[in-house]
Amino acid sequence: MADADSFAARRILVAIDASSASLDALEAAAALAARLGSELAGLFVEDEALLRLAALPFGDIVRSPGGDRERLDPVSVEAELRAVASHAREVLERTASSHRVTCSFRVTRGRVVPELLAAAEGADLVVLGSSGHGRSARGAVGDTARAAAVRAPTSVLLLSRGARLDDGIVAVDDGTPAGTRALAAAQRVAPEGRPPVIVCTSDAADLALADALARLGPALVVLPAIAAAAPGGVVDRVLANGVAVLLVR
Repeated sequence: MADADSFAARRILVAIDASSASLDALEAAAALAARLGSELAGLFVEDEALLRLAALPFGDIVRSPGGDRERLDPVSVEAELRAVASHAREVLERTASSHRVTCSFRVTRGRVVPELLAAAEGADLVVLGSSGHGRSARGAVGDTARAAAVRAPTSVLLLSRGARLDDGIVAVDDGTPAGTRALAAAQRVAPEGRPPVIVCTSDAADLALADALARLGPALVVLPAIAAAAPGGVVDRVLANGVAVLLVR
């Protein structure tokens, strides 16, 4: 467990799939790993729900764009998953090399959210795109990101498409131990010579806080993880403005 006044990220976990959001998250995770001296751990989950669907006699998929309908079968789905995992590994290794950080990669099979949460047990920080396939860059928070934000045992960084981590950081301190760690985390991830702006509040989940943060115009907001508890709350509003969110436990 982290000390009340410290933030460490020795191992950064990033979930990688075929989505642009996950590749953006990988790039941000690698840059952060380089800044913090962390190991980068990539995870690809073979979604068992897709495999079950492929085994059904009526399992079809509709390609977008175009709307072409294709029959799913277990053999082709297995082959596609292997191909995507191989590509994910290549991209991870290339990205880690460009940032000069060490990396590891593993493939698991199961339901995406439980597999991600299990992998998070061995990490100090989880990095995810806030939305996945078929969502706009500033749309609703995806199910996987939502689950990680609320249930992960460690801190979670959520990124909107195109979000940057070096254009200004705001830390929210609500007077709790998590708020103290949020301030420590912001100081750790801030670029040299650009200390974070600190916002003090008694309630990190107060919706009025989102408006105050928007006026400050940061690239990254660092919050105690309690702020992610309510859908449609502060975290959703900050992400909808294209701002990255680091939720600290």
